[in-house]
Amino acid sequence: MKGGTKMIFTLTMNPSLDRYLYVDKLIEDDTVRVEKYEDYAAGKGIDVSRVIKEIGGTSVAISPLGGENGEKISFMLDGEGVLYAAVRVKSETRMNVIVQTPKNQYRMSLPGQNLSSAEFSLIMDMINATIREGDTLVASGSLPTGFSPSLYAKIVKVAKSKGIKVYVDTDGENLKEAAKESPNGIKPNIYELSRLLGRELKTDEIPSAIREISRTYGIEDVLVTLGKSGAIVFSDGKMYKINPLDVKVASTVGAGDSFLAGFVYKREESLVEALKLAAACATATVMTPGTTLCLRKDVEELEDKVKIEEM
Repeated sequence: MKGGTKMIFTLTMNPSLDRYLYVDKLIEDDTVRVEKYEDYAAGKGIDVSRVIKEIGGTSVAISPLGGENGEKISFMLDGEGVLYAAVRVKSETRMNVIVQTPKNQYRMSLPGQNLSSAEFSLIMDMINATIREGDTLVASGSLPTGFSPSLYAKIVKVAKSKGIKVYVDTDGENLKEAAKESPNGIKPNIYELSRLLGRELKTDEIPSAIREISRTYGIEDVLVTLGKSGAIVFSDGKMYKINPLDVKVASTVGAGDSFLAGFVYKREESLVEALKLAAACATATVMTPGTTLCLRKDVEELEDKVKIEEM
């Protein structure tokens, strides 16, 4: 799976240590026994780097990390063999606690870290020092507490000024601000696309909405993931429908990140191959349980089965 890009970097501004607690059931006013727990170094950009590594590529995950949680994330990424460039910060990296019962999931998100302007400057210095013209930067996820959405616009602007290809996967005001600086691509789902346009979209309205976004903001690649319905992608002035593959779904965690990883990995080599790999990575990810992302053997088996239609 040789990729065509020079180097792919990811940026996760608001990483977290996700702790999954597995219990039989929640009982009010009684002791709940945790059968097991698992920690996961979470972050959309980090997941993109994980997938690129799994399919045979090289990617570096840039992220601010602080405190004991940040140290634990570092050790976990070391153990996974994921290359990363950590910007050490004073604040403790946030933790999410997810209580998982056989039927339901309860997610508790603790407050995020506060970064100082000096620490943000270090992150921008990292981008300037490591990423070169022709490389790709994938900026994903939310922002730390207290930062304006305009931060995303600044990241895109700085990267593009250096000749770096920029893809953004975020939501709400963050996506709106990033779009103003015309990144090379964005990867919303239908709900995020609706919020970007400020109106609720139906499935049959997606193609026209995508064209509107591309025209308004000057974005070349608009990748809209639709879960079990596949994806619709506008690229090189053409619209494509990626049909879903019929597989048994174990977990949808990380499917969108996997789609974006596959796409950027092959984008400079072949658009059609990029679309096939994107769909194969996303499909392979939903086949794995919990937070486990795609497995290379599954991706390779699925890639040739992906059907793409020009709309």
